[in-house]
Amino acid sequence: MFLTKWDPFETLSNLESDVDTGFGRMLRPGRFRKFLFKEPDFGSLDWLPSVDIKENKESYEFDVEVPGIEKEAIKVFISDNNILNIKGERKKETEKKDENYQRIEREYGSFARSFTLPDNVDTAKVNADYKNGILKVTVAKKELVKPKEIPVKAA
Repeated sequence: MFLTKWDPFETLSNLESDVDTGFGRMLRPGRFRKFLFKEPDFGSLDWLPSVDIKENKESYEFDVEVPGIEKEAIKVFISDNNILNIKGERKKETEKKDENYQRIEREYGSFARSFTLPDNVDTAKVNADYKNGILKVTVAKKELVKPKEIPVKAA
């Protein structure tokens, strides 16, 4: 006979993990996410790439993780109201009949991300570079117009 010590806190920890996993699956893109976060409706989306956004003195930089995607499959454009849109698709490799997958964790299909840009950007100066699975989109800031001082003359 084996005796097992019961730890109620371990059960609570497992419950928290199970709930997180369940909500994570429920909020996957293309399901309820567009209603909760009010992203534009791009149709059925399959996944969302991770994005880091940095600001410096001259520009805003968006680093988008899109490994395994051909650069021709990525579209970057700025739409009305200064909205930066990044769309693309990762196509699933054709399965070979002699391969037996045990687990597939990479996500495939179409994605779209959109970001509202501030008013101080120059939409004519946007660069997109793709290297080592990272798409770097740089949006330049407008040069600040310094107020012109008008001298007061005595009459």
